[in-house]
Amino acid sequence: MSLKRSVYKAFENVVGPENISEEPAILYSFAWRSGMFAGMDKFTPKFEAIVLPKDTEEVQAIVKLCNKYKVAFKATSTGWPPPNSPQSIGVVQLDLRRMNRIIEINEKNMYAVLEPYVIGAQLQAELMKRGLTCNLNGAGSQVSAFHFAGSLGHGFTSQTHGFGDRNVLAVEWVTPEGEIIRLGSLDSIGEWFCGDGPGPSLRSIIRGASSPSGAMGVFTKAAQKVYHWPGPTTFPVEGISPNYTLSSVPEGFLLRFISFPSTTKMIEATRKISESEIALQLSHSISMLASSMATCNEEDLDLLNKFRKSAHGPGFVVAIAGNSRREFEYKKKVLQQIIDETGGEPLKQIEDPQIWGAILWRFIRMTTAIREAHRATGAWFGNMAGHNYSAIEAKYTQTAAKLKDELISKGLIFEGDRGLIDLMLWPQDHGHRGLAEIIFRYFPSPDTLKGIENLMQECLNVALNEHLGGPAMPPDDNLFGPHYSNYHLWLKKLKAAFDPSNLAESGRYVTEKE
Repeated sequence: MSLKRSVYKAFENVVGPENISEEPAILYSFAWRSGMFAGMDKFTPKFEAIVLPKDTEEVQAIVKLCNKYKVAFKATSTGWPPPNSPQSIGVVQLDLRRMNRIIEINEKNMYAVLEPYVIGAQLQAELMKRGLTCNLNGAGSQVSAFHFAGSLGHGFTSQTHGFGDRNVLAVEWVTPEGEIIRLGSLDSIGEWFCGDGPGPSLRSIIRGASSPSGAMGVFTKAAQKVYHWPGPTTFPVEGISPNYTLSSVPEGFLLRFISFPSTTKMIEATRKISESEIALQLSHSISMLASSMATCNEEDLDLLNKFRKSAHGPGFVVAIAGNSRREFEYKKKVLQQIIDETGGEPLKQIEDPQIWGAILWRFIRMTTAIREAHRATGAWFGNMAGHNYSAIEAKYTQTAAKLKDELISKGLIFEGDRGLIDLMLWPQDHGHRGLAEIIFRYFPSPDTLKGIENLMQECLNVALNEHLGGPAMPPDDNLFGPHYSNYHLWLKKLKAAFDPSNLAESGRYVTEKE
């Protein structure tokens, strides 16, 4: 189907003819997906048109026209799938790329006010000039820094800098019906420092652990917490990603890969590091470390084989940063004590400061995710853990390891790390929440994808039956909701209240399916 000429013209009158398109080449470019999201289907349903509003007023005008003509819409930012894609036909995309301003950086009160298309690298660079930094989305510094654009809003430094939902302050919101709502202190006194009150808070309505992915209207401006940065205003990095070198390693930083004799010992070390609150970052299995450093598939596998020979079990990358020499020395002593208590060993190949310094910058700048997730070999990550250590230690990950080994034995995924040696623990908020992931390397085929789908389903069944916590992005809220206080029913009530015509495309949010 295509838009009626009168509807297309109405949109065009708002944004101008140069900022709307229904050309097939443009529409297919927005529908194409790649890497770990592609599977056997390279395209999602096409949008009917792409509309580029420049500000809140144009967003509101477009949304009101969608309500007038009963046209479904979906707002997206930098567009990393799958949350970017519609799940049905007949949808108009509001591409927010023209809304790309950093409106304010408040150094005293430590927040930044953004429009949706400000990318992570852009914001972080400006913050570091002021002795500040932020939590970058795990998808990479090339994606939006806006915490409604990132489905989860978690990154490699979330151990210290929190999740997206923890960092949202005041918000400007165009509801699915076209009403502009300003939350928190923005509404009462025109300031951005607080997302709550006066009266009941709406922040949990507009996003929780994951965002509504366009299903609750359009968020046009938002403030977020920023954090102290103990490093230099410009990191002494040279070269082009991923071939970074450092002219010098800044004082007060250290990065190591530590391997352990067992998964149990690795989990114990992870818990202790989190409880001590010494880590700037803690994540990355040995496979992900190799992928983050390599420039091609061959180098990736070569590094992995070299690292495996030195590592004596599963492990993680940990980085610490001190605000003073005394604090840095204290954190180093605590880290070494935890390593000694859990039988950890550092990976010798990355102990050269020039090597680990370049790796540190990859994690701080979030330049690694695109290589880890989109290798030509089809590297793919499973969301393999709920938000607690018991899930990681229990039947959940044991099931994942068993099924992964079966896929390797059948030749459906590449021969590689068996069992849980490639388990990545990803604690965040100093271990109060987190994820765990396991990497798969494969060339897509129907049998491979079916096997991986079966693995994920079996792990989800274990999570439900053993009450170990749900996945970061539940594939079906109607399935998981009854196990978690019937949250899916509340989501539906909120969706119906704010979007009675069901025009804000909700394929990645909640459906009416019972």
